[in-house]
Amino acid sequence: MRPRPALLFVVDGLRPDALDPRRTPTIWRLMNGGAHTLNGRTVVPSATLPAHTSLFYGVGPDRHGVTTNTWSPPVRPTPSLFTVLRAAGLRAGSFYNWEELRDMAPPGQLETSVFLSAPDARVAEEARRHLGGLDFAFVYFGETDLVGHREGWMSRGYLGAVARADGLIARVLDAAGDGAAVVVTSDHGGHGRTHGSDRPEDVTVPLVLHGPGAPERLPEPAGILDVAPTLTALLGVPAPGDWEGRSLLQGP
Repeated sequence: MRPRPALLFVVDGLRPDALDPRRTPTIWRLMNGGAHTLNGRTVVPSATLPAHTSLFYGVGPDRHGVTTNTWSPPVRPTPSLFTVLRAAGLRAGSFYNWEELRDMAPPGQLETSVFLSAPDARVAEEARRHLGGLDFAFVYFGETDLVGHREGWMSRGYLGAVARADGLIARVLDAAGDGAAVVVTSDHGGHGRTHGSDRPEDVTVPLVLHGPGAPERLPEPAGILDVAPTLTALLGVPAPGDWEGRSLLQGP
């Protein structure tokens, strides 16, 4: 029986070394109760739109063509995760507060889509309201990245934003109830007040898998290209052969 719902949380700009049991107890619990790596890899350029496009379309920037946060080509070389789930008859929702992420789902592929030019807490509340009718939900929190650019990655303000995101994940999970499969990751890290390079601080991200079907350990290397194939496996849907990643459910 497939888990319902499957949840993907992306905390923008979340560095693995920002996680600890006191600051992020929810993510820490998911890590200890499932499988995780603190050495996951994103793509280069390590920026939000290229990384999310790779996550949802299963290929790197060299194939999908998105290399900045400001332009996307009109055609994608592979189907989106949302398209694959829709074709299988599953209901998906997207909840986010960075408008450019609208392109992660082609028109007509979502049961529910909520964009809010609002704080992360509003995004979490909308996700909570709509989870009951969904098989899969993407929940994006952007404030960590905003604070990183303003105050610096690993600053006190940044770590406070990380803690708040952890609390919001807990609220959404409370609404999801038992039986949910959960993936938590990020699109990139950061250094100073920026990101986008191939520096370890920019390209290293956490990747957490918890719930039904999760292995005891994740294979290495693992990264955001593996997220979509892992989610389709959790939901019992075949992954497109031209996606570049692989399901992490098989373990190391």
